[in-house]
Amino acid sequence: MKRYLTTIVLIATTLLCAAQQLTYQQYISSVTKNNTALIAQRMDIEIAQASVKSSKVYNDPTLSVEYGNNEDWETELGQSFAAQLSRTFTFGVRRAGIRLAEKELEAATAVFNNYARNLYADATTAYLQHLRAKALLATAAQRDTFMTELAHSDSLRFQRGEISKTVWLETRLAAGLVHNQRLEAETEYKNTKYALGYYTGNYDGIEQTTVEGTLGTIESILQPVDYYIEQAFTNRSDLAAATSNVEIAQAEKKLNSARRRIDLQLSIGAEYNDADPQFTKLKVGAAIPIKFSNLNNGARIREQAVVEKRQQELLDTRLQIQNEVMQAYNECKTAQRQVENFENSMVNETAELLYSKRKAYRMGEISFIEFIETERSDNIMNEEYINALFNKAASLVELQRCTGITKTEE
Repeated sequence: MKRYLTTIVLIATTLLCAAQQLTYQQYISSVTKNNTALIAQRMDIEIAQASVKSSKVYNDPTLSVEYGNNEDWETELGQSFAAQLSRTFTFGVRRAGIRLAEKELEAATAVFNNYARNLYADATTAYLQHLRAKALLATAAQRDTFMTELAHSDSLRFQRGEISKTVWLETRLAAGLVHNQRLEAETEYKNTKYALGYYTGNYDGIEQTTVEGTLGTIESILQPVDYYIEQAFTNRSDLAAATSNVEIAQAEKKLNSARRRIDLQLSIGAEYNDADPQFTKLKVGAAIPIKFSNLNNGARIREQAVVEKRQQELLDTRLQIQNEVMQAYNECKTAQRQVENFENSMVNETAELLYSKRKAYRMGEISFIEFIETERSDNIMNEEYINALFNKAASLVELQRCTGITKTEE
């Protein structure tokens, strides 16, 4: 097994020696700084912060000015001037509005953290997909090189009369198919680079970039599933967002309740009239609106229903999180067992069988059909082993996603 991994890494290094190397730390740091979707989501927090600031304003006063004239132009005693300054006082509305804005800020922060959690997990999976594509390309290149050499060797053997033309043509056709598979592997390898470019927010030089590391170096020791469920309930930002939604509904209920309270409008003003120039009237007034609309309890029923709905959504979120963690945990355990199964015997035994079949074919002891079937079985085994390594690493990323563990500097 170690011999196969070493061979894959050496071939990949030879093919990509001129490429720019990118570590996971550099990659995820670039995702954090440059991913356009993450930048856009982060702006929601700035918007919520501005809303908190704007919620702290007080009610503005009102200034009114009046001019009157009875059109008695001869005596000019019909003109009057009046000015009034008034302001409406609400009780508890501003405080409730501030609390609502603060809860919305908490929710916006939780939503952003949840988005970032999923983005980091997706970006890490893309990184692992590139490692898998690199390993599959190395395997395809190794097989392509061998089959090309075998086709050339059989061509010489055919010219010497050691094999029939049919066998020579079979070798050529098999080599052509293997070369096409290598071309597909190269395309997949390039496409995974473009995915990395998307997450890092930059495609410049991405085709010359390759990532460091191998799938075989990723190890993990699983804890009991209850540990991950507890971690999820502590760390999951979507659970925090659901909790914030309950608090927002409660804050909106309190704000609307404050708005239904009696308001008080106070005013002060002065009036001057030409008919009585020696006296200026001072006016002080108070106005209290009579809110007959409060007799309708539809708004209260609706607000309470919204609170209860958010509470049920919170309970459902907890159940969903627990379900996701248990499924991801089982997937992770299965993936680890599959890798162990490959590494215990399957990979080495297939390699030994292929070596003996290659030797037997060169010595003419077996037919080409028997040899190529072994060759294909070995190729399938190597690809399945690489996919098993990828599934093991990807399932660990998924388990971390479900538990809300965001590791951006590993």
